[in-house]
Amino acid sequence: MSADGSITLVWGDGPNRFKFGIGQFRELQERINGRRVAIGAPLVGPMSLVKLLKANDAWPDDVRDILILGLMGADMPLNAAHRKMVKYFDGEAPLIHMTTALAVLMAGLAGAPGDDVKKKTTSHPQTTSTPQSSFPDSTEPVLQ
Repeated sequence: MSADGSITLVWGDGPNRFKFGIGQFRELQERINGRRVAIGAPLVGPMSLVKLLKANDAWPDDVRDILILGLMGADMPLNAAHRKMVKYFDGEAPLIHMTTALAVLMAGLAGAPGDDVKKKTTSHPQTTSTPQSSFPDSTEPVLQ
């Protein structure tokens, strides 16, 4: 798991690495909104798509696009990713893939579960030392 938008999930034939970076988000935006423009449906952004996936109301092609783009984002060649989609997605009910698609999309948006970016940046606290002053530790009281 990593804050780079990647996550490994059991899907299809076993563990598969998915990665959703800015390139995958751009491609997803073009694909999902291209379909919507063609039929006059409202455009959706990533968080709208998250809501649709959580409600099990995303379009099947949107779910498929998330999965294939995630596989390709993790450096799987297009032809291998396409074969996987044909074998494990196309012949199945899309609903069973929505949880996986949601996890892939969320890893791209917020990092994988359990991947605390703040923890990584503060896991090695830096100690700083204050230089010693040449002035005395205390001063005499001021008399008025």
